[in-house]
Amino acid sequence: MIRALAILLLFAAAQARAGEEQQKPAPASAGEEQPKPAPASAGDEQPKPMLASAEGEQPKLVPASAVTIAQLPPVAGASQYGAPNSLPPVTAQLFHLGGFLELQPIFSVSVGDPFWRTVGAGLRLERHFDERWSISAHTLGGISLLSAPVEMCGQTACSAPAAEKLRSAPGKLVFLTGVELGWAPIYGKLSLFGERTLHFDFYLSAGPELVRELIARDAASPETGRWAAGGRVSLGERLFVSDRFMIRAAVSELVYAGRVRGVSEMERKLSFEGGVAWLFGGQ
Repeated sequence: MIRALAILLLFAAAQARAGEEQQKPAPASAGEEQPKPAPASAGDEQPKPMLASAEGEQPKLVPASAVTIAQLPPVAGASQYGAPNSLPPVTAQLFHLGGFLELQPIFSVSVGDPFWRTVGAGLRLERHFDERWSISAHTLGGISLLSAPVEMCGQTACSAPAAEKLRSAPGKLVFLTGVELGWAPIYGKLSLFGERTLHFDFYLSAGPELVRELIARDAASPETGRWAAGGRVSLGERLFVSDRFMIRAAVSELVYAGRVRGVSEMERKLSFEGGVAWLFGGQ
């Protein structure tokens, strides 16, 4: 009985040892070498970024050089325009004149007069056919002041001019009216330190003029009124404050036919004009 139990134990031990030997890998032969991992060199590439493709697919490896700026997600707070050539184009004209009526109170003063300086005030009504062309009519009443540069010199000394001694001098205008054709070829914008943009235009106008002048035949004769025909050329600017309100300034040259001591001659007056204007009506 004891002998049989010992035989069974020896057989079980032999079976267990045989199972352990089967689980072990076979030893390499003398002529074979085990593969060794290659060491990383300095030129090896780093792990490449992955871009996710369509939904449900596995991410794909893409070289870093193949990733464009357009594929990157937007960054909050970044500038709206990335490069100067991506800035928006110049905007169109914001304030319009075509089809409107323009009413302007005019204030004018002449400069460089040898005898009489004319200060006038009146109204101008202008009809704008489009953004460039217009026609206007104006009427001004004025007073004439003695011009400072003139001095009256006698046999002994010179003195300031006296009105009674300049009654026969030209340039004493009391009334002016005329019609002008206007052309505004330039519309522009000016930004002041980025805070506000000023819109303006430049215009050129010309037309016939009718003036009323007070003048005497000579220094001893009384002053009489006479009508004279002439023409006016103006160069001006409109500064747009709102859609219907503007500030206007201009310089104008008036030329009319004068008559001094019975002799006809051409008279000229250079004037500065200014005022505010309103637009009415519209298309």
